[in-house]
Amino acid sequence: MKKLTLSALSIILLLGGCTADKTGNFELYLTDQPIEGLEQVLITITAIKVQKDDESIVTVWEGERTFDLLLLQDIEERILDVELEEGTYTHVIIVISEAAIVVHGITYDISISPGLEVRIPVAFTVLNNNVTEVVLDFQADQSIEGLGDQYVLIPVITVKRVS
Repeated sequence: MKKLTLSALSIILLLGGCTADKTGNFELYLTDQPIEGLEQVLITITAIKVQKDDESIVTVWEGERTFDLLLLQDIEERILDVELEEGTYTHVIIVISEAAIVVHGITYDISISPGLEVRIPVAFTVLNNNVTEVVLDFQADQSIEGLGDQYVLIPVITVKRVS
């Protein structure tokens, strides 16, 4: 009876080990370069997704978080730290729901309706029990277009580093 129990337990452990998902840690950072003439550049992110090499898309975070891009000058702020399934990924997708800038103490809202999905092509691989870091540079100076007191957001986001 004891041998039967040990054999059954061994089989269960072996099978359980075969079906366990392999995951690694994915950390996403955001930075910005200096921009003259603006006091604040505010963006509200409501979702972050990743696209796998098989073209499936996985939402890895949903919520609402506002960033002042000018506070990210010359620093890399971690905005996401999640476990992802082991594999190769081809894009990071950031959903921006709101934006505003402050110029000479006046806030100008930038209309975004519905949420703007920004697809950033970046190839990275998540390995089992490892950390993958991706640093994105939101180039506010190239992303804001002003026409008098009207402003348009056309996000320019580049990959600064993958490690």
